Amino acid sequence: MALTLIQMKAQFQDPMRQGIVDLLWQSSRVMQFVNFIEYRGLAYPYAQRSKLPGVAFRSLNTTFTPTAGVTNPAVETLSILGGKIRTDAVQIALKGPRARTNEIAAQMEAAAKFFDKNFFVGDSQKDPKAFMGLRKRLSGTQLLTNATNGATIDTDKVIELLDAVEGDNGQKVLFMNRTNRRNLSADVGSSAGGRNVMDVGRQLVQFEGARIVEVFKDEAEAEILPFDETVGSSGATCSSVYCVNFGGQIDERGVQGIVGLPDRIQASGPYDYGEFQEDVVQMVAGIGLFGGFVAARLQGCKAA
Repeated sequence: MALTLIQMKAQFQDPMRQGIVDLLWQSSRVMQFVNFIEYRGLAYPYAQRSKLPGVAFRSLNTTFTPTAGVTNPAVETLSILGGKIRTDAVQIALKGPRARTNEIAAQMEAAAKFFDKNFFVGDSQKDPKAFMGLRKRLSGTQLLTNATNGATIDTDKVIELLDAVEGDNGQKVLFMNRTNRRNLSADVGSSAGGRNVMDVGRQLVQFEGARIVEVFKDEAEAEILPFDETVGSSGATCSSVYCVNFGGQIDERGVQGIVGLPDRIQASGPYDYGEFQEDVVQMVAGIGLFGGFVAARLQGCKAA
């Protein structure tokens, strides 16, 4: 059964790992939506279904003819994500245990943003240690173009993006940067012939029933979804908007995370080295797209 971070936390006994889960949940724009499949290993094998089993009518005293559908073997490669946290002995002497707690908290905030970045733009061809993100996975019918040479986002294309992902819109999440969100809000108001006075100054939180989530900066303070993509002759002036249908507690449904350690998140330390104390926090993680229509990308979105 796939678990959310909060469900994992309920199973942890030590306060350290419970606190780590809280920090990941609070700092990530993505992980709060993800259910994680538990698996012991660095490669998760599964059967990728491309055709459903057959269904038919039958007459009395006859039998159904079994039709298995089509499944193909697939593997998701998992990555070891984490880091070492060093707290200076002088800081510990001056501030006590909270000095170490503060350092661990900063590392977990970085880890959450690092996961967010790789969820969208992870590329194992550039970094063999990384898992593959949505940008490299989505193609064909799941890759839409806003305009031949890029253009500001508009409602029609976002509706098309939502339609490219299976399921009710209320089950979907739209991820975009802040500029694209402002532009979408403005286009909704323009399409409606002007927004209500009560709406002035407010940004959209939903569109066509789907939740809108702004994606911010990564662990290095760089934008995760910047305007650096090229579409047609646009030059590096475009960004992308993503629509995702996250799976629930049933394994291998929608977009889900995969966590590959027996205890899901490992935390060890502190180890005393005289000048500093050191902690190590890590998890084996990746993502899986379990279905051909569980996510889609709209490229070619310009700032103006």
